[in-house]
Amino acid sequence: MALRPTTPPLNALRAFEAAARLGSFARAAEELSVTSGAISQQVANLEASLGMTLFERNGPKLTLREAGRAYLPSLRRALDEIEAATLDLVTHGAGERKLVIGALHTLASSWLIPRLNRFQNEHPDIRPVIETLALNFATPERSPDLGARQMDVGLYFGDGRWPGMICDKLFDEIQVVVGKPGYVALGDATGENRPVDPSELIGRYPRLVHTTRPKAWHDWAQANGVAITGAPGPAFEHFFMLIEAAKAGMGIALLPRVLIEGPLAKGSLEIVSEARLRSSGAYYLITPENRQDVPEVRAFRHWVLGLESQSGLSE
Repeated sequence: MALRPTTPPLNALRAFEAAARLGSFARAAEELSVTSGAISQQVANLEASLGMTLFERNGPKLTLREAGRAYLPSLRRALDEIEAATLDLVTHGAGERKLVIGALHTLASSWLIPRLNRFQNEHPDIRPVIETLALNFATPERSPDLGARQMDVGLYFGDGRWPGMICDKLFDEIQVVVGKPGYVALGDATGENRPVDPSELIGRYPRLVHTTRPKAWHDWAQANGVAITGAPGPAFEHFFMLIEAAKAGMGIALLPRVLIEGPLAKGSLEIVSEARLRSSGAYYLITPENRQDVPEVRAFRHWVLGLESQSGLSE
């Protein structure tokens, strides 16, 4: 007996998904490199096997019927997973000790990657693969999605309460105000070079904005007893963009200290105020509960949690 006796042939499912997405047998045929007649026949065979009509056919125009609308989302997810699994196999091969690490973009480039060689030296038989995790503070749903991208572990920001995840806190997020060296006039009447009062920054210098954290400057001002005045400056979607804009002298930026240790050490950025903002969230190592016993995952988790360089980052 077949293991999946009710599952239609893959070609029929691909034909239906393409026709539904493109609204045309002809366009689906062009995408799949077959004839329009072949697509029409595949869809007809699929409808016959299901015992229901998926499309309304009005000449060349196709409209999904209720059954088609109900079927399409789950089918599309399944095809996406097949595509992702195939791409993963072709790209990374099989039979190797691979560890897929998902991380927020700037956290990966500014914090993880500069330290990753240590992990490689300790575990030369494990091949890390770094993928980007997305996070949008403007939306209510901020849960990390590791499964869709077949990630083993993640480095993420939030409250540490995500169902199905083991959440190990790495460090708090302390945001500081920075600018290009010399961009803000530092010092006092004695000539001593020191950060300026936060009230002297607002209104005098363009405030660079993180578009997914639009309230950050207001939170910083409230925490430090400062009134926000003047219009905001240029806005950027990612911290790495804010970092480059500040380095270029486009304005002052409110940035997590942990993400700018490199530019501060190299002298391409400087802290211009002692006023800070402790974010409500923190950075976490997240591990799906069903992956915690995978040897590669255990090794990485033990390594990350044991990094001596984490000391002092939660100040």
